Amino acid sequence: MKGFRGWPNVVAGLAASTAFAVSGMIRGTYPFGERTRNTNDLGQQFIPMAAHLRDVVHGQSNGDLIFNWQSGFGVPFYGDFMAYIGSTLSWITWIVPRDKVDLALFLIAAALMGIGAGAMTAYLRRLRPTGPVWIAIAGGVSYGAGAWAVDDAAYMTLWLSGMVALPVLCLLCEWILQKRSVTATLVAPVVVALLWTSHFYTVYMATIGAAIITLARLLTVNESVRWRATGGIRCALAVGLGIGLTAPLLIPTFELVGAATPSPPSGFRKLDTLNFMSRLLAGTEGVGFSPSFAVGTLMLLLALSLPFNRRVGLWSRLVWTGAVVATVVSMQVTFTHQAWHGFDTPNGSSYRQAFVIGGMLVVIGWLSISAGLRSILAVAAPIALVAGLYIWTADGRFITETTRIVVPALAVVALAAWLLTRDQVVPWLRQVAVAVLVGAVLVEVVASAVAIDAARVKVLSASPYWGPAHDQARELVESMDDWPRYRTTPGQTIGVNDPMLIGGQGSQFYSSTIPYETSKVLLALGFGYSSYGRATTDPQNPVVDAVFGIKGRVIRDQEGTRKLVRNDAVGPLVTVRPAKLWKSTDPGPWGLQETALGADVYTVPKLVPGQGSTARIGVRGGETIVIAPAPGDGQATMARLEARCRPGSEVYLAAPHLVGDLQTDGGWMPVLSEKAKRPGIYSGAELRRAGTADANGVVRIDLRIHRPARVPTSAVACLDRARLTEAVAALKAPADYTTGGHSIAIRLNPGPAATVAVGVIKLDGWQCRVDGRSAAVRSHAGLLTFQTPAGATSAECTFVPPGLSLGLKAGAAVLVCLLLLAAATGVARSGKLRGSRR
Repeated sequence: MKGFRGWPNVVAGLAASTAFAVSGMIRGTYPFGERTRNTNDLGQQFIPMAAHLRDVVHGQSNGDLIFNWQSGFGVPFYGDFMAYIGSTLSWITWIVPRDKVDLALFLIAAALMGIGAGAMTAYLRRLRPTGPVWIAIAGGVSYGAGAWAVDDAAYMTLWLSGMVALPVLCLLCEWILQKRSVTATLVAPVVVALLWTSHFYTVYMATIGAAIITLARLLTVNESVRWRATGGIRCALAVGLGIGLTAPLLIPTFELVGAATPSPPSGFRKLDTLNFMSRLLAGTEGVGFSPSFAVGTLMLLLALSLPFNRRVGLWSRLVWTGAVVATVVSMQVTFTHQAWHGFDTPNGSSYRQAFVIGGMLVVIGWLSISAGLRSILAVAAPIALVAGLYIWTADGRFITETTRIVVPALAVVALAAWLLTRDQVVPWLRQVAVAVLVGAVLVEVVASAVAIDAARVKVLSASPYWGPAHDQARELVESMDDWPRYRTTPGQTIGVNDPMLIGGQGSQFYSSTIPYETSKVLLALGFGYSSYGRATTDPQNPVVDAVFGIKGRVIRDQEGTRKLVRNDAVGPLVTVRPAKLWKSTDPGPWGLQETALGADVYTVPKLVPGQGSTARIGVRGGETIVIAPAPGDGQATMARLEARCRPGSEVYLAAPHLVGDLQTDGGWMPVLSEKAKRPGIYSGAELRRAGTADANGVVRIDLRIHRPARVPTSAVACLDRARLTEAVAALKAPADYTTGGHSIAIRLNPGPAATVAVGVIKLDGWQCRVDGRSAAVRSHAGLLTFQTPAGATSAECTFVPPGLSLGLKAGAAVLVCLLLLAAATGVARSGKLRGSRR
């Protein structure tokens, strides 16, 4: 590789990817062992959405990039594409077999770490070409496979796009500063656009970080004020134009995010200084609670050497040190913390921008070593500081046994390498010292990754990678799938995004971009939820099934065997109803379900305290039953509630906030656990079948509780199956209908004025036309409806992401500006060349 100038970048990239893979081999995680690596959102969101994207590309999905018919009874896919899988490396998912989608996400993570390492190495050598090349490689690896990449981003795969973007943006600005050409003017914005479409959230943070680094660079470079000002303006313009080019994607995404289910307001709570600073040390782990900005002991030592290294000018030391300190402090100040996160304080992982600090530490460490480390102070001071930090944080909550070993070991190796690379040492010994040092850095990177993964799995749950259970569920769904005539849902076989992962069409959906309207409607219909309503669970209720056309469902019986249950008492996806729609007066989810169905099928009796309870039960205001556990030794207390319904009718209970167990025909079943309602969880239980009214019409609801509870007196309803059968039979289908990627075309039987109801949640963005004329879109119990005049023969509804039109116009305007700017730059440059020739 002697003739290839970019070989250090390639070596750094391969080393970072290999280090990540080796850590997986040691841990025995997929694809190197039986242990799953699908921690939290990797298994519940990223992998299912990647599987769905693969289906979209291969034409095997119900939907397209704009709309997803399979999840949440129909939801936008635009925002999920941008937030979870819109990486420039997503093509890896397309080329692997579908049952290897877990492997695709691993390959993407490893590739992004490698690209990040290579890009950082390239930037370091561009910044100071004369420094020791192996230290530049070590710095790139320490960044690309550093604590943030492994701890925070490895299971949030596309977050790694932000880690890649930081050095790439810095490289672009450096290129623009040095090469003020038409090529730079055209190419730089396109690269910025690719970065911003990979994961706008973390790339936004990377853009702030790159701006800080570039500003420090401009303040310290030995050039004229004019050179700095014009270069800075060109760089800012290129970044701005690049972001503008993504407007067709970003503006609709921002609209969808703005309409998403909000999380409860939460203020930023900064971490105590000891534990905050402990994360500078290699091998520490505290995902979700602390900033993962460790980039290894060597780069930490080199970064701390900069303020004491007199081979670097005083002004440069002040600027670069001040930039890093100010950025670190900004992570602990409420206003700047909010600015880093787009003024939307995240729930969990409050220090998502920590990779910027890691990158800055590597940069200033390189600035110091590339200038030369010759003074004792520049070597002794960082060792003393790291030793002090090591002792101070020794009992910190994020310190691992690996930290206690690798930090002093690496410090000793680094000091020995410094002593053996001085001018008076023989060359071969210097080479051995460098090789040992770089090897030690790689060992530390791997050991830290192993320690981080081992500590993280103790606090975060994980989903299984694709296996026989997935295959069986998918086969069951495909055996009956007949979309759009009806839905076949995989249930919650593996996780909360099974319709995308397994196939079929269902209500299950978990996403930070889930429309608030979807959450509200499903929760009001009696669905369970977690993550503040961003994840919904199927109540397996026959009325809901009838409304949304769920004809088949994969379930697990009491023995745990998966099987497909068929239900013929369901309506079609599209129904033609009277022009004036009927509305139920029943309370709670019962009335909303009846309104959506168009018929009265429930009886809602009033619950009263029953005989035989050991709990204290009272009624408050005639509307709420208050249950208090009997005083005792903390054992569960039994509470009995009673009501009266038609003998033989099915009994359902809707108590979304009840912590305890319900006695059913199959025994005691949990409603909500204590864990489900602890602060930060915000879960709710779906309505569920509680039994059957006896021959006298008596309904008994037996509950087992540990804490005081409140239940509405209307929490129980009795379903009349005969009425439900009649109601389904009365639902009229149109002559025909077909679904496209984000549209539905309906052929109507000419007749009187009517209302068409579609079994999807009505969201902003739906536009309907009847016989070519625009029709007002309305919501009826959450369903998308529109009216048709007498004699109408056709209708069509299309989902257009809000903000798409504006985004297309803005993107086109920016593109025109970019081309005009390139033309003007070319003309000005050619003019200068002609002038110089004269």
